[in-house]
Amino acid sequence: MNIKENIKTKIHSNLFPEFIKVIDFSSQHKNHYENKNSGAVSHLSLIIVSKYFEDLNRIERERKVHQILDEEIKQHLHSLRLKLYTSKEYKLIRG
Repeated sequence: MNIKENIKTKIHSNLFPEFIKVIDFSSQHKNHYENKNSGAVSHLSLIIVSKYFEDLNRIERERKVHQILDEEIKQHLHSLRLKLYTSKEYKLIRG
């Protein structure tokens, strides 16, 4: 299983998201980030919408995702951007 699929699986089994999107922007950093594996995933952005976030502030949400993805962050990722929303918040920004 590749890193992006592994991340999706972990997020699904822990946060039961209504929506998840994994965006790989590693190619934008190929010239200034020394990556051991050419073409490897190193920079990701995650958009996650989950009811789990309803009683958590922004920092608590990010901590939870970091706990879930601890191994991936330590072993594979150089950068992880997080956009974490409740259903209500996501509906407001999507219009």
